[in-house]
Parts: sequence; structure tokens; C-alpha cells
Amino acid sequence: MAVTPLMQQYYEIKKENPGCILFFRMGDFFELFEDDAVIASKILGLTLTSRNNGASGATPLCGFPHHAAERYVPKMVAAGYRIAICEQVEDPKLAKGIVKRDIVEIISAGTAMNEENLNAKEANYLCAYVPATSDDGKGGNGDVAAFAIADVTTGYLATCRSSVQAFECEFSRRMPKEIVIPEGTTIPSAIMDLIKAENVLVTELPAILFAEDQAKDVLFTHFKVEALDGLGLDGRVFETSVTGALLQYLINQKKSELSHFTTLEILNLDDYMTLDPSTLRNLELVRPLNADDYSSTLCSVLDFTVTAMGGRTLKDWVSHPLIAVDRIREREEAVGELVQNPVALDELKESLTSILDMERLMGRVGSGRANARDLAGMGRSLSQASKVADVLEGLHAPLFEGLRETLNAAKGRGEDLLKYFNDDLPMTVREGGMIRPGASAELDAMNEDIKERREWIASLEGRERERLGIPSLKVGYNRVFGYYIEITKAQMAKATQPIPDEYIRKQTTVNGERYITPEMKECESVISNAEVNIHALEYKIFCELRERVNSWRAELQGIADAIARVDSLYSFARAARKYNYVCPEVFEGTGIEIRGGFHPVIVAVNPDLNFVPNDVTLSPDGTRLMLITGPNMAGKSTYLRQTGLIVLMAQIGCFVPAESARIGVVDRIFTRVGASDRLSRGLSTFMVEMIETANILRNATPHSLVLLDEIGRGTSTFDGLSIAWAIVETLHSEPARMALTLFATHYHELTGLVESLEHAGNFQVAVQEKGDKLTFLHKILEGACDSSYGIHVAEMAGLPPNVVRRARKILLRLEKQKIDPSDEAQNKKIKAQPQMDLFAPPDENTLLLKDEIRRLKPEEMTPMQALQRLMDLKENYGK
Repeated sequence: MAVTPLMQQYYEIKKENPGCILFFRMGDFFELFEDDAVIASKILGLTLTSRNNGASGATPLCGFPHHAAERYVPKMVAAGYRIAICEQVEDPKLAKGIVKRDIVEIISAGTAMNEENLNAKEANYLCAYVPATSDDGKGGNGDVAAFAIADVTTGYLATCRSSVQAFECEFSRRMPKEIVIPEGTTIPSAIMDLIKAENVLVTELPAILFAEDQAKDVLFTHFKVEALDGLGLDGRVFETSVTGALLQYLINQKKSELSHFTTLEILNLDDYMTLDPSTLRNLELVRPLNADDYSSTLCSVLDFTVTAMGGRTLKDWVSHPLIAVDRIREREEAVGELVQNPVALDELKESLTSILDMERLMGRVGSGRANARDLAGMGRSLSQASKVADVLEGLHAPLFEGLRETLNAAKGRGEDLLKYFNDDLPMTVREGGMIRPGASAELDAMNEDIKERREWIASLEGRERERLGIPSLKVGYNRVFGYYIEITKAQMAKATQPIPDEYIRKQTTVNGERYITPEMKECESVISNAEVNIHALEYKIFCELRERVNSWRAELQGIADAIARVDSLYSFARAARKYNYVCPEVFEGTGIEIRGGFHPVIVAVNPDLNFVPNDVTLSPDGTRLMLITGPNMAGKSTYLRQTGLIVLMAQIGCFVPAESARIGVVDRIFTRVGASDRLSRGLSTFMVEMIETANILRNATPHSLVLLDEIGRGTSTFDGLSIAWAIVETLHSEPARMALTLFATHYHELTGLVESLEHAGNFQVAVQEKGDKLTFLHKILEGACDSSYGIHVAEMAGLPPNVVRRARKILLRLEKQKIDPSDEAQNKKIKAQPQMDLFAPPDENTLLLKDEIRRLKPEEMTPMQALQRLMDLKENYGK
């Protein structure tokens, strides 16, 4: 059987948009067919039906009213699908044959713009990635990446070339909803782990989109420039390719020019503290470890922002701590002035409260989606932005001076917009009701011409009720029949006058009749014809206003950014006042000195908790490695995390939870806290621990802060102790890796290390022991803890008494075999031997040397390599 013309049209559009679920507009409904219908019916809970469309057999079908799309599209996108919106692009009344239809937008996770799809205080990033080479032409084996980041809702666009490891960190900080790559590209395994964990949509594009010449054409056309240096891309081949491809993808998806993309930022990741995915996760900066507990994040504690823009900027600041001391102090000074000026704080909140999401409003304007409500909202927001500028007039911090100057550009613009719009505005832009009387002389004249006719219609109901003696007679209107007079059967029976002859029956309903009169018809015709022209003029005025706002886009985006920054500084000040934070002293050198520090999240979430504050002192010349022992539940992990959070808060320009703090700028914070595994990749908890620890040992510097908790616990006692021992020595003594370190452990054998490591110190979490009872004091004190109190904790947790008794008996037996694997202990043991015992078993040094020799492959070594290896063996084992 032949395919119907309608389905032929459907198949052609479907073929042009592979990989998309097609929402096919038919009248007032969106219809889905075949596999799309089966998929959508399950995800959206729609009834799956079928009908014969001329093909062989029935076609699966489901659908929903077109106005429900805003509710259904987010569900499909959240399920990982790409949606192609196919609309009717001509008036069905004027169509000859099948109504013309075309794709007006493709919506995916990274390109969604509808508010229903988005979290107001969370950026909706889209990322593009290509393998690259380093500046010297080397590094083409997967260790260098070029990437671009965009947020179509706000017009943010940035690009960068970096190491793959740096890209992994930035990917984790931004956590885009979608990543686009050239066909056939292999994504690094660490990035794929993040993609799988966060359900990021991966989209492969034709490689031609990433070709340099093609990318240049896209960038030149969009930004209206003639050379790459105008965008900062001169000589940046890979950045050009990936940015052009990303922009072209967005234009193809949104079917518009996206004029709100006005600038391109060249990212310099060296401007920010490096935070790898493990640290972001363990410190719970933006996303909680438990997905349902957002209150456990640092952002939730610091977020007093009033605007959506401020909320997004706050998250960006928290995940991108600064390195430059002058920029940190600039923020601190601004926050400090607000902390000392509660009146200004209240005025700022009042001024910020009515400001809408100007960045996303500009996104709708730039993509041609804005309606009258959006423009009026922009007008009101600009008026409030002027009031924010007025508040900043009374503040003197240098940062506020620059922000005030930017906000002054808003003055007058909001009022200029608002004078055109009615207070109550429609959702649509083609049916009138938008433009305020007095805003357009031409429009006022057109409305005046039909004023008398409208008044006649408005008074008709009262006149006819009185004339016919029917108090409940109604004059109504609908699009099908126009104006009509409605009289129910019950009303007709009570009428004091017969139905007039000029009443022409138009429609019979279940309960009555609807009539029209010649005079009504004439009046309606005049009004309808005039309203068509009025609506067309209103739409023209609206389009001119939208274009005017679009022409302001660079200034408005600057104003929106300034509002977001003011809001974030306001939020920091509110948090400082509420939680009694102090201004830290941030300096260029290395060292951390915190007095009375406390965990910002625990204290905020548990205001009635009597939290025990603690000190931290780390310096390159004093103690730079704190070896912390103590029982579980005593607070070691909390101490590590709060130290990391205090340092990070200082470097985002925020006040910190402490009595006082001096923080030397940290280039990276590393954490290995808590247990996790990656079973999907076949990685055990111990393997994940070792991978993350290896990353620390490869990348830590003397300016880093390293927080390690229970390293080595995932394997046997001797293996774990040996690994932990070697890690402590490396972080303490290897010049390139001498980071400031907090090392929490249950291996009490490690406490003897401080005798041989000059800059290491023993610290313990204090406990109070009375008989078999244990009380945690949560105080960090100098000195080593001589027990992990594991059996006590197990007993407190409810372990059966017989198991506890047996454990104590085994512990007494094991404690008789003291273990000290330090090199010094071994040397003392050797020196204590009176003479060589020819029949004694080989010592540890000899066994290790034999093992090294056994693994050598001389047949594969050059003479020079063999000599070098011999020198290494002599160096390591010849003492």
C-alpha cells in the first residue's frame, strides 16, 4: 500500500534528522510515530495507539497537546534523548495540499533553553573536545587537549588548550550536560568515567565541522571579524577548530544566529587553583556525595544570592579559587566593607530582589525567542540595576567602583523599555495587548477608530437583557463564530419579550441557542479587520523593541555580569555575618596558620552542635607534615576537610570559619578521603585509592596542600603500612613533592617516623578513656595516639560481646610482636649483631637486591644502560 503524503513528509524530515525523537506538529497536537512513539509512550506515560497511514500494517502512534511540550521535552532530554521540534510553517487555511512543516529547533541536554529544562542557579554547559598537540608540536599522543565551553542560555563561550589532566579538572568543575567530539574520537578514560557517572550526553559530529578553514568561516561570520587576532585566536589552530565546530553545532541546533554570543574568552587555567575530580567530590564544593543532600555542600552554606545570575557566579567562584593575591584581596576588601555596613547589605538585597535572569533573557532575545514579558522583565531589571549602582555609590572598595561604572550603563534604558508595555502582558506576540496607550500615536489612532464599535459591543449585553427581560442573557465571543448572543432554554421560557426577528440563529447547544444580528456582524467585521492591522502594528513595534534590546547586548551582558558579581559578594558578606567568619590574611609565600578553625558545613547545618574548634600550623621551615592518629569517629576526616575548605574559602575571596587565619597561596588541593570504587571499570576500592594517590605523588608541589586519610587500608596490613610509610617519606623529603600535608592514619608504627623526618610532627585526636568507656573530645593535640581504639568503637557500634572478648584476646597476642619497619630500626639491628652469622638467613637488604637482579633482562640492555642500572643498584643497596 502506498505511503500517504503526510507520512511521506514525516519520513523525509525524520531522515534529515537522524538520532532525534521527532515531535511532529499536527494542528493543536504533537504526534510521534513508530519507534519514537514507543519510546516516548514509556518515558512520558502516554497511551500508545496505532493507525493505518497507508503503509503495510498499522503505525504505532502517541501524541499530546502542543502546549504540553514544555512539560514533556525536559523529561525526554533528561532520559538522554535529542528532540527535534517540527512545526507547521504555513497557515493551514492557505496551504495547498499538505501543510509545510520544518524543524524549528533541536533540543538536547546541552542546548536546552526553556526554563522548564533548567536549574536557575546552575549553568547549562555544552563542551566540545579534540585531541591536540602542545605548543612545541609534541604531545600528540593523547596528553594534550583543546576544548571549548558554551552556555547557550547566556551566551558564554570560552576555549582553551591544556593537558588532558587539566581538561579533566575543568570538565569536572563545569560538568557540562553534553560533549561533542569529531566522529571516531576516543575520549580519555578519566573523562569517560565522569561522563558515565553524570550521564553526560556524547554527540559525535562530522570531522569536517572541526576543519580549521570551516571553523574560521563560522567564527568570522558570527563575530563579524576578518582576522583571528580579533578573537584572540591568532596562531591557536586547535582552539579555532574546536570553537568553530561548537558554535556551528549550536547554530544548527537552535536554527538561529544566536547573536547573544558576543565575546570569546581564552581560558588561562593557571589563573586558578587546580582542583581534580577527587577533591571536588571529597570536599563537596558544589555537588554532594549523597545526591539527595545538597545542604552538605559548601555552596549551599555560602549561597545567599538573590538572583539566578549571582547563584551561577557563586558556584563558578567556589570551583575556581584564585591564585593571584591581589585579586583575592580585592574581593576580601569588598566583602569586608559589606560586613561592616549592614545598612548597605539590606539595601543591596532590596535592589537585587526584583532583578530577573538578565543573562538568560538576553539568550532568548539573541535567539529570537523573547516575548513582551521578557522585554518588560528586562526593563524592570535594568531599572533595578540602576538602583544597585546607587547603593554602590556609598561604598569605596576598588572592586565596587568598577562594578558601579558598569552598572551606570543601565540608567534610563529600563524606563525607555517600560514606557511601551502594558502592565498585564500576553504570552503570545501576534495577538495584541502588548503596547501601552500613549506609546505609539499611530497605534492610538487605530484603536480610537474602533473605540465606538468596541463600546457598542461592550454595552450590548446590558441593553438586550433589559429589552428582552432576560437578566442572565450573555454576549460572548469565540474564534469560530465570533460575537454571539446566548440564551438558554430556561431563560427563553421566562422572557417577557419574544425573540426579536433580527436575531439569526447561529448555533444550537445542549442548553440553549446562540444568535447573531446583522448589526453585530457588521460591527464585528469592522473590529476584526481593524484588529488585524492593530496586531500587525503591535508586532512591528515589539520587533523593533526586541532589536533595540539586541543592539544593547554587549552592554546588557556586562550589566548582568556586574549584577552577578555584586550578588556573589553580597552572599559572601551575608555568610560571614551569619556564621561569624573572619577575614583571612592571604600572602604570596607558603604556610598555613589557622586558629580556632571549624567546619563551615557541619556548623551551618547543625547550629545547636557544640563544635570543637581546632588549630592548624604548617610551614616549610617548621612542621609541614602532620601525622594524625586517633580512633574512628573522633574527627580526623572532619579536621582534614575543614582545613581544605578554609584554605579554599580564603582563595575565593571569602571570609573563613576561624578565629584567625594566615594562608599562603596554594596551587592545588589534593584529597584522598573516604572509600570508593569503580566496579564498572573493574577497579577495587584499593585500586582507586592507589590511582588517586599516584596522581598526588606525580603532581603535588611544595605549594600544594595534600589531605590523606587512611592510605593503605584497602590491602593487607603489611602492604598498606609499607605503602603509607613510603608515601610519608616522599611527601616529606622529595624536593619536588614537599607539599604541606595532613596525613591521618591508623598505622601507629608510622609515628616513629618523626624522629627521622625533620619537618614531620605527630598529632592525635584526644579521647577520654574511663574503664571500657570511650569519650571523643574532637581536639587535635600534639603527640602520638598509642591505640586506634578500634575494639572500643566496635563495641559502641553493638558488636556481640563474645566477638569483642575474642578480639581483645587476639589483640594482646599481636601486640607482643612489635613492628618497626623503619630503615633506622633495621640499621640499629644490624649494628647490634656481634659478628656475621654465615648460616643466618639473608637480611632484608640482600633479599631486595636479589629480587631486583632477578628481574633484570641484560639481553635487552645496551652496555650504557647496564652500567647505569649497576650504578642505581649500588646507590640503593650498597650502603
